[in-house]
Amino acid sequence: MSEMREPAGAGSDPAYGLSTGSSLLRLGGGLGIAACVIGLLIFVTGCFGLGKVLVLSLIPVGLSVPGLIVTLVGAVKDKPLITEDTHVLQALFACVAGLLGGLVEMAAWLHWPLFHQ
Repeated sequence: MSEMREPAGAGSDPAYGLSTGSSLLRLGGGLGIAACVIGLLIFVTGCFGLGKVLVLSLIPVGLSVPGLIVTLVGAVKDKPLITEDTHVLQALFACVAGLLGGLVEMAAWLHWPLFHQ
């Protein structure tokens, strides 16, 4: 199971009693969430019949790859500041979901054969 750690002195804000955590981890998670939202908008627009919008599927892929890298760097570099491991998993999940969604949209746009015929 995940271990609970106490936040380090530099990682907590005593004025409000909240831990600031890792800014790199938050940035990586934010990039993953943005990739998911943009990918969902592209998917819904493509389902309405505007197939040319699938060209924009490069945006979720372009947001997810740096998001994965920043998340992993932030998780390793700022490990003492992270109080729960689930935040790292949530950021990784968002980035992987955005990457997979973007790749599926790219497959529809570029007519990649996904299944053997």
